[in-house]
Amino acid sequence: MQVTLASIFESGAVYYPMILLLPIATGIALARWRPLRRGLWILAAVVAAFILFDFALDDTRSEDIAFFIVLGLFMFGLGVLARWLAKRVIRPAAGD
Repeated sequence: MQVTLASIFESGAVYYPMILLLPIATGIALARWRPLRRGLWILAAVVAAFILFDFALDDTRSEDIAFFIVLGLFMFGLGVLARWLAKRVIRPAAGD
């Protein structure tokens, strides 16, 4: 039995946690690292990489363009929310 990357990625057990955890983990990492102006660009690049990877593996690309746009906006918004919340929770140390 051959397991390919596309079949692993298509399963809901991998796909849905990636949609939620990737932007949340990126947002938290950006809140901790605190890049001044590049933070949102880094988050946008992570979301775009996921969307492009998903788009490349999709069989019905032309019919799902609206889905990919909405998914990208949702993931970006989730990452921004995670970054904003993490900035409030993670307090910088006095020496930082």
